[in-house]
Amino acid sequence: MTISTFEKIITSFLFGALFLFITIVFYSCKSEEDVITDPGNNNNQTKAIISGQVVDQATGFPVDSALVRIFANKFNTIIYTAADGQFAYQGEVNLNEDLLVLTYKQNYKLDSTRVVVTNIQTVNVPQIRLKEISGGGTTVSGDPVSIWLAGITSTVIGVKESGSEETTRITFVVQDSAGIPVDEDHSVVVNFSIGAGPGGGEFLSPYSVETNAQGLAAVNLTSGTKAGTVQVIARITHLSKVISSIPVGVTIHGGMPDFDHFSIAPVKLNFPGYNIFGLTDEIVAFVGDKYANPVRPETAVYFTTTGGIIEGSTLTDEQGIGSVELISALPKPVHDTLGVGFATITASTIDENSVTISRETIVLFSGIPQISVTPTNFDIPNKGSQSFQYYVGDQNGNPLAGGTSVSVNIQGTDVEVAGDISFTIPDTQSPGWTQFGFVAYDTNDSVNVKPAIIRISADGPNGAAFVTISGTSR
Repeated sequence: MTISTFEKIITSFLFGALFLFITIVFYSCKSEEDVITDPGNNNNQTKAIISGQVVDQATGFPVDSALVRIFANKFNTIIYTAADGQFAYQGEVNLNEDLLVLTYKQNYKLDSTRVVVTNIQTVNVPQIRLKEISGGGTTVSGDPVSIWLAGITSTVIGVKESGSEETTRITFVVQDSAGIPVDEDHSVVVNFSIGAGPGGGEFLSPYSVETNAQGLAAVNLTSGTKAGTVQVIARITHLSKVISSIPVGVTIHGGMPDFDHFSIAPVKLNFPGYNIFGLTDEIVAFVGDKYANPVRPETAVYFTTTGGIIEGSTLTDEQGIGSVELISALPKPVHDTLGVGFATITASTIDENSVTISRETIVLFSGIPQISVTPTNFDIPNKGSQSFQYYVGDQNGNPLAGGTSVSVNIQGTDVEVAGDISFTIPDTQSPGWTQFGFVAYDTNDSVNVKPAIIRISADGPNGAAFVTISGTSR
């Protein structure tokens, strides 16, 4: 046994003995979990939540399963930390009472912390930073053979000037063949690099660092102006052999909304909601930051409408997109310029200066199908023709919803029609899709007066309608 090893054992023994001695002293006064009655004034007594966190002094990482002993006037208790280093206990305390908190874990030095009760409902113990016994006890490492991710403060950061955290700290651990972190005698220099990234000026600092007594080496990744995924790689060189870590992924999200990168659009420009209630049209918002990145996920966008009703808000996804449903209902929309049936949908959000920015879009609530034709009768001369103009739209002079099929047919002998006689109306708000025309003509050069009927029909999301006119051909 070496002198160094012997000293470490003696040190551990002495700290354990000290912990046992303090425990015995307090146990001689009161037993664990026992409440000691006090015939005095209890007006300042209540059950308080006593909580805190235990972390490693060198790395800042939470210490799991550390023993925490709390000594108070009315109780003493033993609890253990959770995986995140947190502990909590509910016990009766007095205002201005002095609490003693002892914390211990194998291979760490015993910690003694005193806390004065200033709030009889919540007692926050200052963060307890346990110091690891140098060298991790009696364990001595071998040469480095692998490097792994030991911890990361955040896997998601925001772009520069986004209002989000812009830097994350990534810690790697170098281990020997037995999985033991390398000690100071086997320390190596770790070099860091970006394997892949959005190329927006993101950078690492420092680019190289030597491992400490626990085999740890840390690097900071700071974002640039572009969103995306960054891969950070750590490498060491030992005996001319390069050893690399698995790439560590960090997501860079976009910043706050920017007016020049904010837009909205309806899925359907025209839906048959003027007379039919309960129909829906999806309204989609596209939100980017000032660098043209999608804004950070769950950015709120708010909506209003001048016609029907609309879901009040949505949260953006990873692509900066969010949507709500516009529902046909009262009030029926009337636009100051475009007229009856046109509704204004407004989307709003907050930019980086805490200013509300808004965008608008127009949706047409089309109504009941209407058809009219001019002239309303005809007499087609032998081998001659007759021209017709007709209207297909709703009662407000607006086009019908996309998908409406329109057809013109003629019944008679030796007569045919040509022109706008069979087509489907697209998703449109243009009045140009309400006016159409066709020609009816006689195909036989013999003079023979014959009756004929022309039928114009429309069928689609708004409903069905038709009109017929009668005449002759010669």
